[in-house]
Amino acid sequence: MFEMLTRVSLADLAACRQVSTRWRRLTYEPAFAPLHCRRADAVSGYLVQTVARNRYHATFVSSMHPSPPPADLVSLDFLPSPHVRVEAVSPHRGLVCCVDADADADAATPRKPASSYYVCKPATRQWRALPNPRLRYRTAATAMLARPGGGGGGAADFKIVRFSVPTLRDCLRCEVFDARGMAWRRSADVAVWPESLVEAAPAVRAHGAMHWLRWPDRLSGGAEDIFAFDVKTETWRLIGLPPEATTEKRWARKKVAAVEGKLCLVVVVDEEVEVWVLAGYRQERWEKKMTAS
Repeated sequence: MFEMLTRVSLADLAACRQVSTRWRRLTYEPAFAPLHCRRADAVSGYLVQTVARNRYHATFVSSMHPSPPPADLVSLDFLPSPHVRVEAVSPHRGLVCCVDADADADAATPRKPASSYYVCKPATRQWRALPNPRLRYRTAATAMLARPGGGGGGAADFKIVRFSVPTLRDCLRCEVFDARGMAWRRSADVAVWPESLVEAAPAVRAHGAMHWLRWPDRLSGGAEDIFAFDVKTETWRLIGLPPEATTEKRWARKKVAAVEGKLCLVVVVDEEVEVWVLAGYRQERWEKKMTAS
């Protein structure tokens, strides 16, 4: 079964994980991803973005050990703008949403650029300019979702959701871009304090939704939680953290992550790391997965 699953296409792998618990566990074995990438002729890794002297740089780090691809195999140097900032990525199909950082800085001026948003596929060096959203409102968070089975023949099928800060700063302004119509449209505002989202944190995809960690605010009663947004249904909810992480370890460093497709909370206290997994997503039932030194 392991040999068969490593020969499944990338588009069908997500569906195979829903067949049974055994199939799902096999696809998360440490040896599975490198072998599957080699047989699918795919590239797997991470984009690490840094900023120095007001210039953004995205470096590709391969996860296909022990034989990673050349460092220049995946880069953003093929885009028309020499200075871009990565806003969001899609794990499926390897798509990246970028913004012309220089044009974005001048977005408040009356003469706006023709286009400052791009979507690209670094593995194949393909790109497309997108129409601009309402750039007059500062971006609070961005997420991207590509449909695993879509995009046959090279045309990618994806959605981008952008949250921005309105003038009154009392909610999140939501815009959604759908590749099928190649246009942005306004979605319902989200009753979440914009400044509560942890700055510069990428969205974590799990359970079919995008997740961001939130700082405590006056609306949530002073408790940390997780902001979850379902891109397909365009609905949202707030997920409470485990009580042990909000009372005894309130001031500990926390990050949201995804482990084997499930939403997790990483809590760092001094030299100790705790990993909590959301075993019951709808019931918000947390379980401690591990503690490490």
